[in-house]
Amino acid sequence: MARNISVKVPTIAIIEQIESKLAQIDKDIEDFPARRAQFDKDTEAYKKNVANFMSDYLVKNIKKIGYDYDSVIRINDSYRGRVEVTFDPSVITDFPKRPEAPVAPNQKESFGREYVTQKSLLEKNLRILKLTTQEEVNASTYGAIVEIL
Repeated sequence: MARNISVKVPTIAIIEQIESKLAQIDKDIEDFPARRAQFDKDTEAYKKNVANFMSDYLVKNIKKIGYDYDSVIRINDSYRGRVEVTFDPSVITDFPKRPEAPVAPNQKESFGREYVTQKSLLEKNLRILKLTTQEEVNASTYGAIVEIL
């Protein structure tokens, strides 16, 4: 028959993990404008790369142009008189990759029934842990804090 295991985690270890995560969040907040500016530069370069790639690809693969939905290069005439050229990047192997936007740090999220920032929730838990006189906490308490980390 299985028995429950009672595990205790040192409070100091949890406090150190929370403090290091708070320092990482602060660093991410500080670095975000530079990462966003780099993303904007990368996006402009991506636009130029795609335009150059598409023009070269059209010239070299003129026989792949069609009107069907499964064509690699599809020409579509809309009812407004527009002509659209659509590429299927899943078929084209060297199609330029779009840069990924950096995620804004410390945005509000849902943690249980609370809609707060990760930093504020960690700071709240840190204050509580620093007030305690217990040297160890239950593993279930640690598990709840790890979900936030």
